[in-house]
Amino acid sequence: MGEAKRQVKRLDGPVRQVRRPESFKSGGPADIPVNPAIPPVVDQEAGGGVVLPAQTSRPKSKFRAAFTKKRLLAATSLSVVCVFAFVGVKAVLATKRVIQKSSERAAPALSGPVDPTKLKGEGDGRINILLLGTGGSGHDGGNLSDTIMVASIDPKAKTIAMLSIPRDMYVRIPGYGYSKINAANAYGGPDLAKQVVSKILDLPIHYYVQADFSGFKQAVDAVGGVDINNKEKLYDSAYPCDNDRGFCPFSLPVGQYHMDGKLALKFARCRHGLCGNDFGRAARQQQLLVALRQKALEASTLTNPVKIGGLIDSVGSHAKTDLQLKELEKLAVIVKDLDTSKTQQKVLDMTPAGLLVDGSSQFPGAGSIEIPRAGAFNYSEIQALAHTIFVDGYLKQEAAAIEIQNGTTKVGMAAAVTKQLQAYSYNVVATLSAPTNDHQASTIIDYSGGKKPYTLQYLEKRFGIKAGKAVKPTTLSAGETQIPDIVVIIGANYKLPIPTTP
Repeated sequence: MGEAKRQVKRLDGPVRQVRRPESFKSGGPADIPVNPAIPPVVDQEAGGGVVLPAQTSRPKSKFRAAFTKKRLLAATSLSVVCVFAFVGVKAVLATKRVIQKSSERAAPALSGPVDPTKLKGEGDGRINILLLGTGGSGHDGGNLSDTIMVASIDPKAKTIAMLSIPRDMYVRIPGYGYSKINAANAYGGPDLAKQVVSKILDLPIHYYVQADFSGFKQAVDAVGGVDINNKEKLYDSAYPCDNDRGFCPFSLPVGQYHMDGKLALKFARCRHGLCGNDFGRAARQQQLLVALRQKALEASTLTNPVKIGGLIDSVGSHAKTDLQLKELEKLAVIVKDLDTSKTQQKVLDMTPAGLLVDGSSQFPGAGSIEIPRAGAFNYSEIQALAHTIFVDGYLKQEAAAIEIQNGTTKVGMAAAVTKQLQAYSYNVVATLSAPTNDHQASTIIDYSGGKKPYTLQYLEKRFGIKAGKAVKPTTLSAGETQIPDIVVIIGANYKLPIPTTP
């Protein structure tokens, strides 16, 4: 743009109001009943017992979701971690309302120097936060988390990656059968939602931040608005009016905008017409999250008591988290230094290249649902994507040269293990057959002299065995292009952990 002054577009003019059909009026508060119309499913994880699939609160109309204020954002979430380190007494008072009991799975990166023996698996070296958007009190189905996003921070590389999960993804919820994923929070709160998401992504979820509709609006206004580049024309003829009576069509041309809370909310909530349904909405939510973090950390915000006070008030009244105060302080310092130019943003969707498909025909009576493209409850492709963007910084830093050998008579075992490990960002340099094929148990040989502790810990946990140490060879074996740091020999007892059943 050079020195030219940026043009800011604003929306003015009357808004057409259309009477809302009776069929779209929401009912009273809804529990989430089990739907007897859905056939029971054999639950392998529960020992083969029969579990009735569950369904979210109400029969789903095609456009019903557009008329309730429970379609909310989690975009306030990083404002929680951005402000606590820079404020005094008022922040401490706010934490009494915001901070819940300590997480059972705290991020090692926020506890001091990371001990590799304490890491529970790939991704545990990051800081993984589940962001939940709910309707809150006063809204029908107010505990359904209709915004579900994982924000994962790499404290080594100072980068962040985000992955949005659609609210209609059909999953197993422990103790409650099968349902749309947005019901997990309604059934068992954020802790249960963390458990479900962790299972889907094969990623430790350390913390949650739950925010509501009002908190998002107030947070945006408290920092003086956010700057958004709208790259595609938006138009939603079914956007609900503020009073929930009829439609107030929303339109936003392409361009650069300085958005207040009201406009930002419309930008993120619109989902019909040209707004790209739930998947387009999820991408815009991520865009707003980045913009809100940037504005909250600007010097003009951090040095303005009025803006800081507004942020704390909005957070204190409309958000909660299991991040503790000391963790928030450490995280705020990390968030402040993030390189947003390297931010990765992904959405699970049903595009031709997406990893989800329509599952309505496979589960009649479950309503409009999405299931993995790889098959119902098969999360292998989703887990590979998650670990592609949520790369463990300690694993990447070590870059241990790993060789996989097939020590069995099963053709393709080494290649299958290699593909899986590469998806988790392991540096596999060779895939070979072992000298003999009679290995009953898998073996890990450490040639690094203990110089690759994080990689060894992750591999030991993945294969369930302890590594043996050996002197590093000085010459190449057949098929090798470099001498490995670690060799994994696959034994007959090893089974690839790719779920194909619930």
